[in-house]
Amino acid sequence: MNKKILYMVLGTFMLSVLLTTSCTDLEEEPRDKITSEVLLEDPNLLINLVAPALGQLRGFWSKDNVWGVMEATSDELCFPTRGSDWFDGGVWQEYWKLEWTPQNGDVKKVWNTLSTGIASANFAIGVLGEDENVSDEVKEYRSMLRFLRDYYMYLFIDLYGISPYRDPASTAYDEFPEIFSREKAFYYVVSDMKAILNQMPERGDAAYGIPTRDAGRMLLAKLYLNKEIYTGVSGYDSARIYLDQIINPGNYHLADDYFGIFKPKNDENFLQPGDEAIFTVPLDDADNYNLDNVVIWTNITFHYNQSLSGGYNSNWNGCIAPQGYLEECWFNGTDTATDVRWGDSSVYAELAVVCGFNYGQQYNIAGEEILDRGGNPLSFTFECPLENAAEVQGVRVLKYYPKAVVTVASRVDNDFIVWRYADALLMKAECLARGGDLGGAQSIVNEIRAKRGAPEITSGFELMDILDERGRELYWEGHRRQDMIRFGTYLLPKTNKETTSPETALLLPIPQTAIEPMEGRLIQNPGY
Repeated sequence: MNKKILYMVLGTFMLSVLLTTSCTDLEEEPRDKITSEVLLEDPNLLINLVAPALGQLRGFWSKDNVWGVMEATSDELCFPTRGSDWFDGGVWQEYWKLEWTPQNGDVKKVWNTLSTGIASANFAIGVLGEDENVSDEVKEYRSMLRFLRDYYMYLFIDLYGISPYRDPASTAYDEFPEIFSREKAFYYVVSDMKAILNQMPERGDAAYGIPTRDAGRMLLAKLYLNKEIYTGVSGYDSARIYLDQIINPGNYHLADDYFGIFKPKNDENFLQPGDEAIFTVPLDDADNYNLDNVVIWTNITFHYNQSLSGGYNSNWNGCIAPQGYLEECWFNGTDTATDVRWGDSSVYAELAVVCGFNYGQQYNIAGEEILDRGGNPLSFTFECPLENAAEVQGVRVLKYYPKAVVTVASRVDNDFIVWRYADALLMKAECLARGGDLGGAQSIVNEIRAKRGAPEITSGFELMDILDERGRELYWEGHRRQDMIRFGTYLLPKTNKETTSPETALLLPIPQTAIEPMEGRLIQNPGY
């Protein structure tokens, strides 16, 4: 199925009930109603019911939404200030130093994004109802909607330590939702996912972009992998059960072309050899989705004077890969001369940049040296301060490389991959290592390293090697914050951050605009 068709939302067929993005963040507003009777008479309409909850995922992958919170608070991505550029009220320094406030605009934006996702899914679930005397197709779509609702709740659990909940059958939109504690929300989502898992479509039977049973297994594996953080009780053995259900059938294989995973039109990888994608978010540069200049992988990092193939003339000279992360994960952990994840020059002739890490003197497509705005050579350095960085400081990263021939420079044609096979393998390696099987974990890590051209680890393998390997394999994919919390490194000093942060920084503050209308029903996280 064409990815544009799959995520299409008809303007006259708006089915979601949205949590408003105004200051009354948890208040709900009912929209046009399409009855379950109408839908059940014409199952072809069902995809339109799913579309709002599914389409909500598109806005996640930007610097000031879920992706930004997961990456820019970790050790592998930083937005340094460059004079007055990239100060933005201090938000990026708050990210790096783990010093947010309840008034932080991005903290509020993430909260609203997740709230809207839950509300969209809930409304659609309510339209379909709870009747089990319906077709398998209706059950399948209902299960996908429950998966999406559970996925949004999982992110609430992870980021804020609580989750709002409303019974999908309830139409009392003037009442406040219930607020689940972290532990209660965890067990609710786990229970719900187990109940619906076998109703979700298998990968080989699903249209591209549809949440499959493997996506459900991965969500359960992620929940159990982080269970000790969420509840105080470990769940690594349970995580392995669902990971093995993904890995053991042999439906996935590590890609021969690492950066081909992230290429433009990577939906063409679907069900092809080396297709690692388990859960994807389709994006298309023919449509803006009201996201122009939001989900862009080139303009947030490359210099103002870099235009790549010539069509990308609005780069912002923003985020970089910090020196400490580069030293720990790369220079001390692999051979950058052979590890394809570090750098791939196969697109250099078309884009004048490499996939991976860009440093040193930069050139344009004609092979001429690029200068910075002061007329000096644009030569990216490894060292970069958090404040008052020079234009040339900081290594620039390109994971999702753009088209050489631009369609619309403010959009991307690369579908974002939420979860993929290498992630599942590394999760299993971690479960094995935490259970005492370092040999089994080492074997999995070496399987990945061999595919990526990294030298084999032959001795001295430890649990922390898995965190470092995740930092090499999955960099800038939106996992690092969660990984560092699980491995106990998130609060520690890092490049340009000399102190250990308090444990309260393990959670984001709840936006003040969400607390105020709840009349005492929603309590701020400790430390804020």
